Amino acid sequence: MNRRRALALVSPALLVAACVDPDPSTPDAADLRSLDLAPDHTVTVDEGGFSPEVLAIEPGDVVLLVNEGDEIHSFTADELAFDTGRMEPGDETTLVLTDAGEITYHDTEDRDRTGRIVVAADR
Repeated sequence: MNRRRALALVSPALLVAACVDPDPSTPDAADLRSLDLAPDHTVTVDEGGFSPEVLAIEPGDVVLLVNEGDEIHSFTADELAFDTGRMEPGDETTLVLTDAGEITYHDTEDRDRTGRIVVAADR
């Protein structure tokens, strides 16, 4: 049986930009439901590694992370910008990055499996 989960990981810059209040609070469930989390990109992991290994995105793009393998895998950023935890086969989660830069990540089940997301600078 495949379990599905969705988790929005949003950087503080996106949350501040989405709020009108000059002293914004943490978004609640209703706030998160109002965000469009339709994926712009998909990254998969399986026993062969991540696909694609390198993904270039724009700030605010939605990235769907999917375990397409037959074993437990993870997407764990080296600088802990994000960490999906252990994902069962078929699990998926949503990631939104807003800060420009490169984020290298690995699979905690096999640290030789690595990937990289490159977030472009704001124009």
